[in-house]
Amino acid sequence: MTDTWVRGGDKPFGTLLSYCGTYLHPDDYYGGLEQLRLQVSVPEEERHPDTKQFLVELRRVIVGDTEGLPKDALFEAAQYDDGSDDAFVKRVWAQLFPDEPLPTKG
Repeated sequence: MTDTWVRGGDKPFGTLLSYCGTYLHPDDYYGGLEQLRLQVSVPEEERHPDTKQFLVELRRVIVGDTEGLPKDALFEAAQYDDGSDDAFVKRVWAQLFPDEPLPTKG
């Protein structure tokens, strides 16, 4: 993936897109998912700043706050087969946090 909007952490949702392309792309999905699970499982105060930002952006998309997210950007980054961004991000949340409810607005 060479698109700068996917790799640009300074762009809206840049960290989410970068993490999706790195950890959730089908080319390395299972190994990447396990690495990502490890990163989000550490106590919040010990998480890498990019991991914290990834979770902020993931929560935003889950609650429908997608202003600035380019059309088809999540699909281009992750090549998911869930059918929609909404289904994809909810599945990712459930895989990362199986015992936690989905984030809600508010």
